[in-house]
Amino acid sequence: MTPTPPAVPAPASRPWAKAVGLSAAGAVVVLLLVCFAAGCTALAGGPVSSEADFLAHVRDTRAAGEDTVRFLGSDPDSVSLDETRSSASCVDDLGVDDGGISRDQPSVSWAPDFPDGDAGYRAAIAALRGRWSERGWKVTTEPETDPVSGRATGRQVIHTTDDHGVTLSLSPGRRTGEGRVVADGGCVRHEGVWETDDRDL
Repeated sequence: MTPTPPAVPAPASRPWAKAVGLSAAGAVVVLLLVCFAAGCTALAGGPVSSEADFLAHVRDTRAAGEDTVRFLGSDPDSVSLDETRSSASCVDDLGVDDGGISRDQPSVSWAPDFPDGDAGYRAAIAALRGRWSERGWKVTTEPETDPVSGRATGRQVIHTTDDHGVTLSLSPGRRTGEGRVVADGGCVRHEGVWETDDRDL
């Protein structure tokens, strides 16, 4: 008769292993919840700023553009074009904003003059590239194209984003020797209602 082999004792329970497993599972759940919340916020259009923070961003947007225009040798007040508050992409398509939340995209533009015509414009592009690069901002350029023919005009458009998240750009204006500086604050969800004609901000 073949003897029955002795039973192998079950391994001792390891409480620490169970604790580690539960902790890892909990961390995964928390991470998923955080990612879900972040995804929902992004889908909704970003976080909601207080009215005071938004108005400060409007001031930063205007100041960044004015500083650029002065650097190019023009008085911002004398070459101001317009100030807008919205764009086709800055809307509540999903209906997630309640009655106390607004969406605005502050954008201000100016038309500085360059006495030397196209040569002055090219010099302005070079000067801005150097200034913005010295500040550590990423600078991008792209060729300007004729809106009718689609061909390159030989001039460039330059862009950057400053430390406040304001996008600055210089492009050719409507006539020779004129540029177009735009300071765009981006689409912002915020409390309150912004009146664009309030120049005392």
